[in-house]
Formats: sequence, structure tokens, C-alpha cells
Amino acid sequence: MNRYRGLVLIMAASAIVAIPANVAAQKFKDDKYTKEADKYIALATMRSDSAARTQMYQQALDALQEGLTKAADNAKVWLKAGVAYVGLGRYAEATTAFDRTLELYPDAADEVEAERESGWIQAFTQGVALMDNGPDAYPKALSILEAGEALYPKRPEALLNMGSMYAALGQNDKAEEAFRKAAAAAQGELYEKVDSATQQTWDGYVSLATLNLAQIRGSVGVAAFQAGDYEVAATAFQQAMEVNPYSRDYLLNFVNAEYAKVSDMEDEVETDSSKLAQYKPRMIELYATLQREIPKVREFDPTNRNIMMIHVRAVRRENELKGDTTAAQQGALAILQEAEAIPVEIVDMAVQPGDGTATIAGKIHNRSLAPNSTVKLTITLLGLDGAAIGNVDVETPVGEAEVETPFEQTAQISAQVAGWRYRVATS
Repeated sequence: MNRYRGLVLIMAASAIVAIPANVAAQKFKDDKYTKEADKYIALATMRSDSAARTQMYQQALDALQEGLTKAADNAKVWLKAGVAYVGLGRYAEATTAFDRTLELYPDAADEVEAERESGWIQAFTQGVALMDNGPDAYPKALSILEAGEALYPKRPEALLNMGSMYAALGQNDKAEEAFRKAAAAAQGELYEKVDSATQQTWDGYVSLATLNLAQIRGSVGVAAFQAGDYEVAATAFQQAMEVNPYSRDYLLNFVNAEYAKVSDMEDEVETDSSKLAQYKPRMIELYATLQREIPKVREFDPTNRNIMMIHVRAVRRENELKGDTTAAQQGALAILQEAEAIPVEIVDMAVQPGDGTATIAGKIHNRSLAPNSTVKLTITLLGLDGAAIGNVDVETPVGEAEVETPFEQTAQISAQVAGWRYRVATS
């Protein structure tokens, strides 16, 4: 599970604003309650022991309790209460106190903003520390991070962690919402206030959040496919493709789900031929979809034999259902001959992204080359915009026919990996 910890504090720009004395005195002033609370808050910041800090913040809050009723129109009382609530980890009450501060005195916005972000950082630190304890701690970690987000919903880091935990707990709707919000926050109002290095990091967070959105939908598709619900699976894979159109896996899985749907219909027709009239229009439509989508898969994965066999069947059966047996035979034969002419197949290809690198592993299945023939495999890693973000060449001799030769290489990458494609040359 990735953790997203890097923080850069955003300091509010200070400004001198002329405020009428009577307004300031009425709405935002020190009184006996705030002065007493300030003493304990100052003592809390000097305590290294967490129990001692908590005690000081509680005493600060105790000092403010009467003022929250008797001086309820003084925004500074509410501001100090918010600070004390943050110190106690009572983030929801801090949010209410800061909201009340601004209702009474909008000109305190900069000070409230700084306190909110400080509280968010505290909640973030507590939440990810709990997250490190594993899935059993996720509900508690999420409750803290959620409260921190309500306090200060302007940074992407906590949202990325929340999305990861929601996904791990199977709460896909909440995970998607968290990742969408993370992408929005990384491009939001703070972006122009952080340094260029942080901007670059946040740009990466946008891509990461987007890829995670696609992955969640892809996971829904896999679960549905395994349960035999091919309609739901196809829809989920299609949604994943809409978010990330450069993943071979989502496209391949969509094709497999569509093929499973039409295969079920074929099985029913074989059992009961009277169903053919009912199913024929939909079967023709599904076979046409397969013929449209399979070439897209092969742009990424040109040697995939299984997908070519599905293509053979799609061409043959669509034309048979339309009554054109000549086109069925000729079209299927042309694809089959192309498949047979491919000398090697790349199988079990997987990409594992790392920090600035990606490890690519797989196997070269020798179908018809002479032993010790050299295969050169050029692999291109793709970003979310479809541009190349890394390349690697694999050059290796292959073994006997029908033997698989494993390979593994590491590529430098310049962005998050959305997908891959490869080309093969032999000699």
C-alpha cells in the first residue's frame, strides 16, 4: 500500500488591513477568557510529552467554556476554542469553532486558514501512523483523516491514502470519490502557492488518482467476470477504459467479457435452436463489437494468440449469422493464417512501477523459430496522455519450439505508467 506523506506548508500572506476600532473591539478582541486560554496553549506547545500537551489544551478549553456562552459574539473566543479542539484531536468541533469565527469576523480568514491547515497536518500525521498498523486499523485511520478533510479540504495527500484504504475495505464508491477529490485538490487553489518541486509531485498525484480510479473499476469488472456476470463486467471494464484508454488489460478484459456474453448465447442456441431467432441480432452486434475492439488490443499486444482466435471466431460467426458463408470462411482463414505466421508470442507480460523506474517482466513463447534464434523485444511504457514515458529493449535467444524464455528489465520512467505496448523483431 502506497503512503503519500510529503507535505509542504502553505503560509498565508500577511497583510495590514485597516479595521474600524469599534468593529475590532466588538468582534475580535482578547478578553479574560482568551488571555487565560493563551497561557495554556503556549504551555502546550512547549510540552514534548503528549499527555502533558493534552492536559494543557484541555485546560485552555476549560478556560474558554464560560466565554463560549457569555462572550459568544467574540470571534476570538471561538478561534482559541478551535485551536484547543485541534490540540485535543477533536477535529469536528474545531471545524465548527472555526466556522463560527468566520461568521462573526470574516477578516480573520488568514488566521483561521493557518489554524485549519495546522489541524489538518496533525490529523494527517495521526491517520497515516494508524494506517501503517494494517487493515484492522483502517476504520480508525479513516475517521481521523475524514475529520481532517472536513477541517481543511484543500490538499491531496490524505485523500490519496483514504482512497487506498476505502478500496482495500471494498468501499469502492467512497474510494472513487476520494481519488476524484485528490485529483481536484492537487490542481486546486494551493497549486500556485507551492514550489515547483511540489507542483511536480502534485502533478504526479493527479495521474496516480486517475489511474487508481480506473483500477477500482477494473477490479469491479474482474469480480463480476469471476462471478459470471459478464454484462456488469463489460460495463466496468468499459468505464475503466474511459478513464485510462492506454491499458491493454482493461481493453483485453472488455473483449473477453463481450466474448463470454456471446459464447453463453451460443451455448443456449446449441441446446435449444429455437432461441436463435431471438438471439441473432444481439449475437451479430456482439461479434461486430469484437471485430472492432480486437485490433485495438493488438496495437498494444500484437502477438496475443488467444485474442486472434477470438477474432477468427467473431469473423466467421458474424458472417454465418448473416448467411454469407464465403465471407465467413475467407475472413476467418486470413486471420488464422496471420496468427500461424507469428513466430513468437509474448505472454504473462507485467509492469511493476517503482520510484522513477518500472520493472517489466514476461515470457517469450517460441512457436516456430529455430532454437537459439534471437528475439528483440522493444517495450514502450505509456503515460495517461498516451505519450511514451519510458522504453526498454530486450534481446535474447529463445529455446526449443513451444518453450518459454523468461525476461525481466528495468526502465526509467518520467511519469505514472498507464499502459504499455511492444514490438517484436526476430533474426
